[in-house]
Amino acid sequence: MHRVSIKCSNLSYYYDDEREPALQELTLSIPEGEWTAVIGPGGSGKSTLCQLLSGYLPRSGGGTREGSLEIAGIDPAACDIADIAQRCGIVFQDPDAQLVQGTPEDEAAFGPENLRVPPPEIGRRAEEALAAVNLTDRRHSPVRELSGGQRQRTAIAAVLALRPRIVVFDDASASLDPAAQEQFVQLCRKLHGEGRTLVTASGRFDDAARSAERVIVLDGGRVLLDGPPQELLRDSRERLAQLGLLPPVKGAALQAGPGRKADPLAPEAPAHTSGSLLRVERLSYAYAGGSRALHEASFTMKPGEWGMITGENGSGKTTLARLLMGLLPVPPGTVFWEGRDLAAWRVRQRAAGIGYVFQQPEHQFVAHTVWDELVYGLGSKKGRVTVLDDAQRTAAEGLLTAAGLEGKRGVSPYLLSQGEKKLLSIIAQFVHPKALYILDEPTSGIDYGAASKVLQLCREKTGSGAAILMITHDPALAERDASFLLKLHPQAAAEYVRLAPA
Repeated sequence: MHRVSIKCSNLSYYYDDEREPALQELTLSIPEGEWTAVIGPGGSGKSTLCQLLSGYLPRSGGGTREGSLEIAGIDPAACDIADIAQRCGIVFQDPDAQLVQGTPEDEAAFGPENLRVPPPEIGRRAEEALAAVNLTDRRHSPVRELSGGQRQRTAIAAVLALRPRIVVFDDASASLDPAAQEQFVQLCRKLHGEGRTLVTASGRFDDAARSAERVIVLDGGRVLLDGPPQELLRDSRERLAQLGLLPPVKGAALQAGPGRKADPLAPEAPAHTSGSLLRVERLSYAYAGGSRALHEASFTMKPGEWGMITGENGSGKTTLARLLMGLLPVPPGTVFWEGRDLAAWRVRQRAAGIGYVFQQPEHQFVAHTVWDELVYGLGSKKGRVTVLDDAQRTAAEGLLTAAGLEGKRGVSPYLLSQGEKKLLSIIAQFVHPKALYILDEPTSGIDYGAASKVLQLCREKTGSGAAILMITHDPALAERDASFLLKLHPQAAAEYVRLAPA
């Protein structure tokens, strides 16, 4: 008989100032050595459970916990941090929330150093952890120069170096490209084979959930379904699709399919098209003292077009977005806005026509409530009050409703689910009329229901004449709407393909 590794009894949790619990009288047990996938739509309580297991809640995040919780025989809310770290390691969805050192090697060594592991053993642990996530060749690279997926793998390595018996992945594969996601599943299989207890949480019935021994489906803070993945897929597929954990079964834009195809009449390289909004010509970039981060990207956009940028982690997707926004210096003669060279333009000049949505929405929140975040910078100010005209208020209210956030206007943006945070960060840009919006991974780490709202918001924007440039690891979701695909490569020139209508 297996010993119990995780045990919850009538576990509830209330965030500060929230009347409804994020978890409601949750009772479950996970045996030692079991791989359990916890999945559910946005706001179902997945991340809350993960943060309770790690001891982050309520210790650091506040709130009130009721009921009992044990991990490997201890209560994570009451014991020392060192005791938790040696039993349970957690990898958050946002790697920047847990990276504290300058390089991947330093990150992997940081935890063992704090646990006073002997120096030779620290080196061995760091080396093994970096090899497990395929980051050995970037071990000395500054973390700030790594892609989002590479930073995520760094955070995973930092937890693996602690060698905990319980490993919790809170949507830790959301920023990874498809190849890296497969490697993540293989890593989970390896850890499971070593006898570790695994909890993988996500907003979709993904490959990790399909590979797990058991799947727990949360909804509204309660257990809705619990069983082997094959059994749930066989008996509850329609219910899972209704929750947004699987793509819609019939006739929806999210359904996988052939979508658009390459247009045989389109030019192989972007032409100097009259009326172009944005033109990029053989744009490359290398960080100071580092290798080239972007290789000869070329494309042309017109008003109302929807472009997708894909590529593996480290191929330069986010670097390209930062160059377009002026957050990195653009070489002269490579980027043109309505025919004018952007090299000398400042960030403020570009921001007048270009909106940018970050990969991690928390990185651009500035207000205390959803409504204040949405209308920040809109209208005029009278003291601390934002005054909107009728058109601005109508636009803001319409976007709030379209995003499904009309009931959350007074809630802190930081207390939203990941999907709700993504939607808020998007409409907070869309409320400001711009010619082009750049969205960095807007559908990563969210359920299909939230992704559907994101895509519909983008369709309405392109329908009104604005252009959308979407960085994505989910090209199948938007391929029916996209005008072109730009595929970046780490060591070769980017591929630019115009797409024919579906």
